Amino acid sequence: MTFQETMDWQRVQAHHISRLAKLGDKLAARLIVAYRELHADQLNPAKQTVWMQVCDDYCRRDLTNVTRVLLQDRFGHKAPKQLKRLDS
Repeated sequence: MTFQETMDWQRVQAHHISRLAKLGDKLAARLIVAYRELHADQLNPAKQTVWMQVCDDYCRRDLTNVTRVLLQDRFGHKAPKQLKRLDS
């Protein structure tokens, strides 16, 4: 995704990211911190790169069956059926 597409994605997902961060998800909390640091200095390429990397980590986190069950038990968060992996 481009920088602007990623910004739009985070804007749409902000409620879910915030909810998971409040429930203790460390990666969601890292994403919020990286966004706030970027927002404070939007033209800093280093902060843009860090934020994009954290977004990539958050999006690519592999939710295997075990991890998905842990997230469901710990945070009460269930992935919508259309987003679940076909091999799980």
